[in-house]
Amino acid sequence: MVLISLGILGCATRPIYSITIFAIQGRVIDRESNFPLEKVDVYFIDTGYDDNRSRQPIPIKVTQSDERGKIEARLNYPWGRKTSGFSPPPRETFDIVLSRERYQTKRLHFKQSELQSDAVTFLVDLKDVYMVRELN
Repeated sequence: MVLISLGILGCATRPIYSITIFAIQGRVIDRESNFPLEKVDVYFIDTGYDDNRSRQPIPIKVTQSDERGKIEARLNYPWGRKTSGFSPPPRETFDIVLSRERYQTKRLHFKQSELQSDAVTFLVDLKDVYMVRELN
């Protein structure tokens, strides 16, 4: 009877809801000319937080680079998942995708545990990202 009770408690699922805050920064540069690229769309794609959104990832537009190619944005990302005593913890992974017409899309993969944090916000420092023009 004790084992059955422990099994039921261990298998019981409970939802967890959280918000993870990301500060995304960097600069986008044309590889050929070495000039900054403006109007580059920046997307966040969940690959390991939310149970549903990480299974069927949908890009969330976060920002666009300015005339100096600079990216500065803050994303408050709400996510949820169901946990049990035996479920593994979330992978806490995501992709940042940079996209602009006539350029090859750039996809960068990140893991939360590898990011700098001030205990509230996680810094996603893209540094300098070089984008390549598509061949016509």
